[in-house]
Amino acid sequence: MGAHLSRRFLDDALIEWEAYVSAGQPGGAAAARIYFVCLNDVFERPRFMTHESGDTAEAHRVLAGYSDAELAALLEDATPLE
Repeated sequence: MGAHLSRRFLDDALIEWEAYVSAGQPGGAAAARIYFVCLNDVFERPRFMTHESGDTAEAHRVLAGYSDAELAALLEDATPLE
């Protein structure tokens, strides 16, 4: 995959987030994760969700097609990084 794809969106509280895909270990537990990073509050822990396909290219394609509302809904269910 050539270019790094990221998306900025607002959650329901109008807080700005950036979502991006990380390849992780192909075929492993961290493969094709979508990460969420808060752009307004450095103390807000980043979150992630694993894309069910496990495929980075597919996760990039899906991320590009999500609406802001869909991203905000995914953020609600994302796991905070420890």
